[in-house]
Amino acid sequence: MEEIVIKELPPSELSKYYTIQFKSDRCEKFNPTFDDRVCLYYDAADQPFECGYCKQPNHTYRCFCDTGRILPLSHSLVQNYLACHWLCYLINIRGIRIKDSQTSKPLKMGMLWDLVLQKHLGGMDKNGNPIDIPGSIEQYEIEDREVAKVKALFRAYKDLGIVTEPDGKLQAKINISIQSELDSTGQPFPWGNISITGYYDRLYDGYFVENKLSGRPDLYLDPYFIQSQVGTYFLADPSLKHCIMEVVRVPDLKSTGSHKDESDDTYGERCYQDVISRPSHYFIGWSSERKTYGKKYLRSEFDMDEIAHRYKCVAKEIQVAWMCNQFYKADRSCNQVLPGIKCDMMSTCRYNKFNDGMYEIRRRD
Repeated sequence: MEEIVIKELPPSELSKYYTIQFKSDRCEKFNPTFDDRVCLYYDAADQPFECGYCKQPNHTYRCFCDTGRILPLSHSLVQNYLACHWLCYLINIRGIRIKDSQTSKPLKMGMLWDLVLQKHLGGMDKNGNPIDIPGSIEQYEIEDREVAKVKALFRAYKDLGIVTEPDGKLQAKINISIQSELDSTGQPFPWGNISITGYYDRLYDGYFVENKLSGRPDLYLDPYFIQSQVGTYFLADPSLKHCIMEVVRVPDLKSTGSHKDESDDTYGERCYQDVISRPSHYFIGWSSERKTYGKKYLRSEFDMDEIAHRYKCVAKEIQVAWMCNQFYKADRSCNQVLPGIKCDMMSTCRYNKFNDGMYEIRRRD
């Protein structure tokens, strides 16, 4: 098992850097009570078969010693594992995550677009409070130019009169439980069923809707490349017959020539005029008659058995890798963790350390 150890540095730098290194013995943070030998820092999960958490500050997310229980899976966890086993280990077990302010511009704009739509449709934050758009912009340190792009899109969204079907459940939670793979004797593995979690953007009776903001909308228009997420959501509810991918293109106007020194407000106005003049270019599948956009996919376009089987295989592989210390780096994926996108964790893998100005240890929600 492993732990994060503070690297030997001058006192002034001591709080900034943490190294990632292997430890073959028990967790050095193990601190049991006197009577029942239960670690003081162990935080049990809600389900008895699920791996617990660690409450030790700046140490880890999941408990290293609790390898007999299984990790709950999700579309994003599986994608991390398929891209690189070490990436899954860093994010989903160690809990190392890039801070909100350090995420990429595309991710920041995608997050902001999602929040704007949720607020427009009457959604609340995870604590049941009104969504704070200015606070989120400050938290993520989104640059004015990126904010201007999202504002232009949302202004056009409203002025085009885009409508959505009412009574959709925003951020409805997904809970799936499927039987794990069988071992060599034909018996289920001891950790029991596999738990899969996630959230729909909007859930309706018989279908669901997913919102995407991207500079490459084609990535979300091929069933083969969206099968993991969309297939998972179908897997959660047999009554769902189709989904609608509401994909929006990010404005990419250049500030050159006569626009070289334009302000962010002027740039935003140019973006708005471009969006409103050719809405089908930005709102994929735009219908001027229905005032809607998006592309429809049928449940029959996705292989539910194959998707469920992959979850079973990944669950077993992760569990074996965790118990046997068999997570490893896939350096061929570093510059292509997503098409054309470099992995956020690349610097931690290159130097086996992370800077707490850029990364943090995730805590249990």
